[in-house]
Amino acid sequence: MKAYIYSILMFISLMITPAMLAQNGRCNNILDKVIKEYDNANGVSANFNIHSESNGYASEIGGKIVLNGRMFAFTTNEMECGYDGETLWTYIKNNEEINLSIPEEEEIININPYLLFSNYNNRFKCSYEGKNGDLETIVMSPKNSNDNISNVKVVINSKLLYPSRIEIKNKDNSKFIIIVSNYNSRVNIDKSEFKFDEKRHPNIEIIDLR
Repeated sequence: MKAYIYSILMFISLMITPAMLAQNGRCNNILDKVIKEYDNANGVSANFNIHSESNGYASEIGGKIVLNGRMFAFTTNEMECGYDGETLWTYIKNNEEINLSIPEEEEIININPYLLFSNYNNRFKCSYEGKNGDLETIVMSPKNSNDNISNVKVVINSKLLYPSRIEIKNKDNSKFIIIVSNYNSRVNIDKSEFKFDEKRHPNIEIIDLR
């Protein structure tokens, strides 16, 4: 489950801050257009499917995500999670409990989309791999040899301006492939969508760590 959360948050971060990842002219050109499209939207929604491989095991999980600025919320069959810019809430359905927290600075770097990728222009080298129709591929490799990530390959739909496929390879040989579909940047999402609402989850234990 932690691996799923990590890969979803990596996906969120790449959706929100791709312009920060660019290191050369062609990458900058593509990614700047993507981030401009996101910044001009009042909200974004998309479906995603994550295929993960780790320690000889493979699994898949799918769901839906909505984003607006720093805020996000996603749902899968196993969990629901939201971040309203201050409070992070996570509902693991099998556990029948909801965790509410306001992460410390060190923690939030690992879960907050903006903070997680705000320094990625220093972390990654970016190279342009090529174009196939409306799809353009960018590969990012960490500058620091101690980085846990081997590389991240992002396929951008240059017509609709969103990352349609994200492939993350780690040095422990684990891999995550995230496929994005039904991307819509023309939706108006109310901020209440990202806040925890106890009325939506009656009779579920709430663990408030704030």
